[in-house]
This record gives sequence, C-alpha cells and structure tokens, in this order.
Amino acid sequence: MTHKERVLLAARFQQPDRVPLFYRDIPEVENRLRKDLNLPSREDLLRRFDIDFRWVGARYVGPPLKDAETGQQRDIWGIKYKYVPAVHGGHWEPIGFPLADTEDPTALRDYPWPRTDWFDFSVLHAELEAHKEYAIMTAPGVDSPTILGTAQNLLGIERAMMDMVLRPEFFQAVLDHILEFFLAYVERFFAVAGRRVDFFRIGDDFGTQRGLLISPAHWRRFIQPALRELSSVPKRHGALYYHHSCGAIRELIPLLIDTGVNVLDPLQVKAQGMDPTQLKAEFGRRICFSGGVDEQELLPRGTPEEVRSGVCALLDDMAFGGGFFLGPTHNLQPDIPTENVVAMYEAARSWRY
Repeated sequence: MTHKERVLLAARFQQPDRVPLFYRDIPEVENRLRKDLNLPSREDLLRRFDIDFRWVGARYVGPPLKDAETGQQRDIWGIKYKYVPAVHGGHWEPIGFPLADTEDPTALRDYPWPRTDWFDFSVLHAELEAHKEYAIMTAPGVDSPTILGTAQNLLGIERAMMDMVLRPEFFQAVLDHILEFFLAYVERFFAVAGRRVDFFRIGDDFGTQRGLLISPAHWRRFIQPALRELSSVPKRHGALYYHHSCGAIRELIPLLIDTGVNVLDPLQVKAQGMDPTQLKAEFGRRICFSGGVDEQELLPRGTPEEVRSGVCALLDDMAFGGGFFLGPTHNLQPDIPTENVVAMYEAARSWRY
C-alpha cells in the first residue's frame, strides 16, 4: 500500500494497513532532529518517521518582504512582524495593523492588496511529480488560506472582534477583499495542479483553550460563506477540504461538517470539550480527525514509555474504522525531547488494528 493509498483509505473511513502519520514542526526543531538523528535533509527526516503526507506550494517572486536595516518582516498583506525570542525557540509577532485606523469601506479599494502575479505556480509541476506516491496537501502559508486570521492581523484582533458587532458592513468588506485574493490564487493554483492534490488546507483558528474565539452566529454570518466559496474551487478538482483550527471548537464541528470540511486538524485533546472518545463516537463517521498526540503535557514532559503508552491509547480510541491521521497537536516545539518524537512515531507504526 502506498502512502497516498493509505491516507485516502482512512479518509474514506476504512482501515488501511496502519494509521496514517502526519508531521509538523518549527525550523529549530527540524534542525535539532536532523542533527540528533544524523539526517541530511528534511525529506530524510520525513522518511525516517515514515510520514505519509507531503506539502506543495507556489514560489513567492514578489516584492521583498524583509527590511534589511531593521530585520523586521512583513507579509504579502503589508502586516509587519518582529521576531520575539523565548526560552524555547521564538515566534514572529505582528507589530503593526495597517487597517487599524480605517473605517470607510470605500477606502479599502486603495489599499495595496496582494496580487497573484507575485507567485510562480509553475514550480508545482516538479513538486507534484516528486511526491506522487504520497498524500499531497497545500503547504502552510499563502497556499493554506486564512480568512479570519488575516482580518485580525490587518485590523488588530480587538478591533476585528468589535467590528463584527459595531461595523459589520466594514468588516464584511475587509473579508471580501481577502477572499477575492485567495479565490484568484486558488484558481491559479489548481489550474496548474489539476487533480494531483489530495487535500486543500485552510488554516484559520477559531478556538481558545476553553471555548470559541467568536460566536457560532458570527461564524455563520461572516466566516462560513467564505469557507464554502473558497473550498468549492479545490473540490471541483477532487481535493478534500482539510481545515486547521486549534482550540476548543467542539461547538463548531457540526457547522464545519455542514461547510464541507473533510478533515479537522488538530484534535487538541487538552482543550475543553475535545475528548477523543466522545468526538469519535459523535462525529467519527462524518469527519476525519488529525493530530491528537498531546503537545502541552505528554510530549514535552512525559518519558518515552509514557509517550508510547499515550499514543497507543489514542489509537485505541480513534483509529478503528479509519477516519484518523496521527500526529502532534501543534508544530513540534523545542521543549519536546528528540527521544519523545521518535517514540511517538515508533509507537504509531507498531500499533495494529
């Protein structure tokens, strides 16, 4: 059974030869794992863990996004970021919200929105050919559109939340501009990729540790129509809709299913209401789950044996009948020991239905 066959069988709620394996990390972790395990490349790392997925994306060829003098980064939306170091690794944090002082919807027409000609889609041919034995997904970043998150970074998160209530027409206009770009981008992407992509990923977080970021009513009004329209393009080309959202989003799962989501990632087991056994029982024949290996306590603090035991218990709950891909609940972080990453994937490969 090829990697692609294994994943697509599980996505159809059937049991493959073993549970499909998913992987994600941050650069610091990739570099450490490759050093510790003596692996020359990222591809060697993915093969070492027998990962069933590969990711493809267009190449950015637009205006420079890094300020050589300050070291600050900006994205294609004009949002500026600075790198914030932490005890373990660090992250890029937005420091400027370019639409924070804009209130007139007509003024949005003059904003320098990104353009699809900033991207070279021809590189997809080689990537798709190289990974044809794997389940292929659109890569994180611009190839995995973010609707709510982009609006929050353009306006500032507090302003975005308030605009949904106080200035709904303006907020909708911002979403319309974001969606306009992503629709054009995805059309160009699939004009090249055709039916060779298995999963179209949208990366938009809707949950916190304890509940939703926005109400279901606001989600239905502002977010659901955009997700439906955006995912309709890859679905015409045979791709399944894979939605990434962290947090306690149990209340949204029926709405996500109604929107056309095929796979929900991650199964963040420590978030409120995200108990694997309950979710499998209630939704396990209508939506696939991905992730599930706890990154808040088990992976950083557990022993390798505890990790193996936790992985096997999770698979006992989630893997029977298909509909589950195993991986960490977030990008692997620097506080997770190498031996625990190895234990996670070794346990998953040795577990049997």
